[in-house]
Amino acid sequence: MGQGSYSASLELARDLFLCGHGEKTVLKLKSTLTLILLLAGTSALGAQEAAQTFFETNCAACHTIGAGRLIGPDLHGVNERQSREWLVKFMVDPTAVLASGDSYAQELLAASNNVPMPKLPGVDTKMANALLDYIASKSGTILEPAPVEEEIPFTAEEMNRGMDLFLGTESFLKGTPACISCHNVSNVGGFFGGGSLGPDLTTVYSRLGESRGLSAWLSSPASETMKPIFKDAQMSDSEIRALVAFFSVNGKDGVEPATQKASFFYTGVAAAAAILLLFGFLWRGRFRATRIPMVEASKR
Repeated sequence: MGQGSYSASLELARDLFLCGHGEKTVLKLKSTLTLILLLAGTSALGAQEAAQTFFETNCAACHTIGAGRLIGPDLHGVNERQSREWLVKFMVDPTAVLASGDSYAQELLAASNNVPMPKLPGVDTKMANALLDYIASKSGTILEPAPVEEEIPFTAEEMNRGMDLFLGTESFLKGTPACISCHNVSNVGGFFGGGSLGPDLTTVYSRLGESRGLSAWLSSPASETMKPIFKDAQMSDSEIRALVAFFSVNGKDGVEPATQKASFFYTGVAAAAAILLLFGFLWRGRFRATRIPMVEASKR
């Protein structure tokens, strides 16, 4: 409520009550209205702060408000690009909207290198509306074009350090787990490669918007698996840059993601057979059956 409407409300209340009530009653009413408005303002401020915190923690890795595209679109003015009803529906369950074949959702997906927006825990109708209100409050000013940052080429040293961080041969400063424990990159990690809990990262550089988009994602991963791990183990700027440099080698060369090789299965079978043969050799003098040899001997 603006200052003008607030003053008008107080004046109207004063005129009405002065007709049949004393000045003390008017003062009480004025105090009550003031308290109600203060409480309403405090509640609105708290909701906006909660939305801002949620946005910075869960959304800023893929979106900006007026600073240009990252993995997803710039959200400046998003309330004018689609209806509030559609936006809330998409934010609450983007997977369902995409699966429905919605044309606008498909356009967003194509513009984001076919990287779908995940369903985020904690985004219900109330939070979605609060986030849209927060975005609207940041979209009210006319923004000047963002300055184009000159991209500094990666060095061979940064690329090598990125590989060491990925493989775990160099530890992260805050104890972040090595990437290879959950992810794989083609031609990296020896015969067995990396883990399969997370997605293959061979083409992650191009998939997530190259240096700018990938750096933003690594600074605050929003996936359900990575978020709790990185909550207290954020990577430093230099570590992020080194990883981006490492991923850029495969990303720019267009190397296809690795696939699970049949040799991995056959190696496991051969190893199991070798272990069984070894056990048989080590226990070759073990106690064997007596009844069957005795029966066979009695038949002779």
